[in-house]
Amino acid sequence: MDKKSQQQITIEHFDKTVDFWHRIYEQRETFTGYSLIKQHEFTVQYITEHASIGAAVLDVGCGAGITILELAQRGYQVSGVDLAPMMIEKAQELARKQGLSCDLRVASADRLPYDNETFDRVIALGLLGNLRDDAVCLAEIWRVLRPQGQILVSVPNFLGMDRWIAVPRSLPLILGHEFRVRYRKFLNAVKRFTGFHRNDQIVRFGRSAVPSRYTSHLRQHGFAEVRYRSLTFGPFFPFGMPLVSDATSIRFSERLCRYRLLNPLGNIVIFHGKKTDPRWISEIELASL
Repeated sequence: MDKKSQQQITIEHFDKTVDFWHRIYEQRETFTGYSLIKQHEFTVQYITEHASIGAAVLDVGCGAGITILELAQRGYQVSGVDLAPMMIEKAQELARKQGLSCDLRVASADRLPYDNETFDRVIALGLLGNLRDDAVCLAEIWRVLRPQGQILVSVPNFLGMDRWIAVPRSLPLILGHEFRVRYRKFLNAVKRFTGFHRNDQIVRFGRSAVPSRYTSHLRQHGFAEVRYRSLTFGPFFPFGMPLVSDATSIRFSERLCRYRLLNPLGNIVIFHGKKTDPRWISEIELASL
């Protein structure tokens, strides 16, 4: 039997874990819940401060719809797409319970089912780090944005201090995708030899970016005035060992967020920028690429 495609593995993973990804937003005491809530809160605050009520907002990779549904409650015209059908079903169920009118569809990020220049804002939280090449997705986001429309996207930080503290466990992440592929093959070979269970059919995460380089990357794909901010730091597992509790990591994170000089070292970085025609990016911005 042919191996499943990575896309199908991803769909099955999120279909099976839809309840987890919904409930995790209620678990601020866990570092995963804390990180997702911080992204959610920042996104809602940013959009309410920079977009008028009634603006059209698209969430690419909306999951169970936590963020996009809150924006609907605040009076925005919202749409959301996700590759996993069960995620969209959950989002639709929540929308019905809250009496919200939302456009929620099963769709791929590299083929958005919308006309050109449909939206004032597009958000993609936790999506781009799961794409081996995000160029097509960014092109689609640029296409559906109206002139001067804004993006808000998050990616894992290659320079995150939690990764360096976790060495050597984090080495596969730090050394890149090709190393991870070979690393997994080696581990599976060892597991086959020793008789341990082997599981290739799991979703793969971990694509990361250097914030300054990703800023340039977004500029090259037609976005200007790109800025970024680290929202959380951690969790901190020295040498990959869970010696620090989530509560302690969260306290450290909150303290480190106060220091602007540490901004390039957070674990999840959120970027915002404005759609522009690449031909009109200023000479100053081009010189910085």
